[in-house]
Amino acid sequence: MACSATRHPTLGTLPDRHRNMAGLKSHPGREGGPSRRSQTRRAAGVIGAAAKHHAAQLLISAFASPVCFSQACQEATDRAFLIAMAVPLLVAAAAAAYVLRPPPADLTASGRIFEDPATGTRFEAPEGVTPERDKNGELAFRPISYTPWPVDQDYEGERVRIAVGPVGARQLRTYVFARSLPVPSDILTVTLPRPLGVVLEYDERFRRATVVDLIEGTNADQRRKKAALNSDLVKDAVLPGDILRAATATNFVYPTKALFGAAPPERHIVVYGADKQSWSSICAALKKGEVKDGDVTLVLERRRPRPPKEPESSVSDLFA
Repeated sequence: MACSATRHPTLGTLPDRHRNMAGLKSHPGREGGPSRRSQTRRAAGVIGAAAKHHAAQLLISAFASPVCFSQACQEATDRAFLIAMAVPLLVAAAAAAYVLRPPPADLTASGRIFEDPATGTRFEAPEGVTPERDKNGELAFRPISYTPWPVDQDYEGERVRIAVGPVGARQLRTYVFARSLPVPSDILTVTLPRPLGVVLEYDERFRRATVVDLIEGTNADQRRKKAALNSDLVKDAVLPGDILRAATATNFVYPTKALFGAAPPERHIVVYGADKQSWSSICAALKKGEVKDGDVTLVLERRRPRPPKEPESSVSDLFA
């Protein structure tokens, strides 16, 4: 009986070894050639390769333009192409109609729906709430991150006027800031050129940024030195300990017509509300802008100085 098994120097031929160890009988036709399992694996590999090749051919044919040799085939191809082009356009038109749909008539009549003319954003006031407007009829806002939110006319806080809008055509708008410190404080605005020269530190507990220092030689540092000599200039200077409540930044605003390519996006000066924002978001907002965009307005909250204690009077002073 011929045997083509590989000989091992110590174990002899592999078929002999397996027969001796397991006590199995020798069956002709099993020692020399490949086993039935190996034949099955080889056949499965051939079938798998053929299946992969067939799938690849189907994938290529799905993306390749068919070659038609009849009028009916060409008409079917053109029809499929038109459907593929029309469906996205119909979806886009439906989305545009939904975005630009007019508000309900009852809300418009009641005055609960109002629109920001700069961006086309519509706001809906809760029932029984009247949004605050300034003397020019413009809405008053409370900035939350980059979003200006209208406030109720009874909202408590300090009203400040900040120039916002398109770069080169800014207008004063009213923004409202409620005091956040538990001690007496003031809300003030300071306008500085870029670079600001202000060093901030982030408080993780209260999630706010506080001024800790001013860079030597900058405009902010010069104002602080002048304020130290003249108390009337303190309101125009940034001081260590001030809390950053908001800052102006340059942002791209997309009016409604710009969404459809009718007009490019516009560079606008917006107010970024820093309350409860992350440190990375605050830093990113302060970096948004260039020197050509104009000065930066900072909204700060400053603790009021404690009044000096009156000297204690003695008994002799009472009878003097």
